[in-house]
Amino acid sequence: MEERIVTIHDLSRGGSGVARLDSGEIVFVPFTAPGDQLRIRIVERKKNYCQGVALEWLKTSASRATPECPAFMKCGGCSWQHLPYPLQFETKKKGLLHALGRAGIAVDSVPVDEMPAEHPYHYRNRIQLHGNADHASLGFFEPGTKKIVDITNCAIADPRINDMLPELRERGFRSFRGEFKLEIDLSEEGAVRSAWNRRHAAFGFRQVNDEQNKKLQEWVSANTGTADTLLDVYGGTGNLSLPIAERFKRVECIDLFTPKDPPASTPSHFHFIRQPIEKWIQSPLSPESANGSFSLVVDPPREGMGPNARILCEKLKKAQVSSLILVGCEVDSFIRDANQLIRRGYTLVRLGVLDLFPQTPHVESLALFSR
Repeated sequence: MEERIVTIHDLSRGGSGVARLDSGEIVFVPFTAPGDQLRIRIVERKKNYCQGVALEWLKTSASRATPECPAFMKCGGCSWQHLPYPLQFETKKKGLLHALGRAGIAVDSVPVDEMPAEHPYHYRNRIQLHGNADHASLGFFEPGTKKIVDITNCAIADPRINDMLPELRERGFRSFRGEFKLEIDLSEEGAVRSAWNRRHAAFGFRQVNDEQNKKLQEWVSANTGTADTLLDVYGGTGNLSLPIAERFKRVECIDLFTPKDPPASTPSHFHFIRQPIEKWIQSPLSPESANGSFSLVVDPPREGMGPNARILCEKLKKAQVSSLILVGCEVDSFIRDANQLIRRGYTLVRLGVLDLFPQTPHVESLALFSR
């Protein structure tokens, strides 16, 4: 494979540094920062760009930061610890707005609410580790492999989780032979819990960043209009609808993963509908809410709504919709869903950029629509 000397001039939305070869080709290089000059190896060529890996830094950018984690660049969990946090957030915001503009969605006159993290490290309330008792190793996989990067501390995990990690490491090595899995979870009450060889989110799903999740809830609360009924589509456990339930006559939280046994504190007018979205979306609105006005919160998985966006618009075509909030955890699918709504008569009136995962390129995109 050929080697080149390049200077990084920008950061991509996917996380890599961006350089331009003498031929004019764009090359993406992970773990680099604007201003870095380095020798790289071209490892893959595509039609419009190349992928490179860093071999040697010839000049280090002044915009680099010192990573807090000794496993950085080995562990697959973080890819941006070498960047100062303000640059991380600015890149996420710029990437979202640029992608919206390229998709033909006008954002120049749309207010944008910025919600960076107050604590870029030690924020996760849950981590999932892989262990091998035969090798006395416990940690995260290297990117693209099943090789364990052994850790004794995770720089983005809550300190209370890290305090328990040494004890749990030894327990795992004593209790198992060969490979095992460990999930460490911090409950909402602050108790550290562990689950061995169980499914992901063994103690129930909630956002891993409690502090930033509070900002997400507050943004949804501030931008959800008044209506008779709130529909929380892909609503899970009601993370975004339960905090504002008292403002509506009826709330329907629809998801295949709603609680089988709702908490006793659930308001009487709050209804968990345990059903695949694909099935619910094809059925008429409930008789109890069909004649009133609606606000919606739609928070689909990473792949977005897809065809369900069109079907949802058809379902609500004759309904009085006060507001619709779209939440997206992957920019491209978020933009596809937003475009579907705009083509069917919804107007984008506000945006939000929320960082749930500092030290990574992931960003939460928020949009308020009216009709």
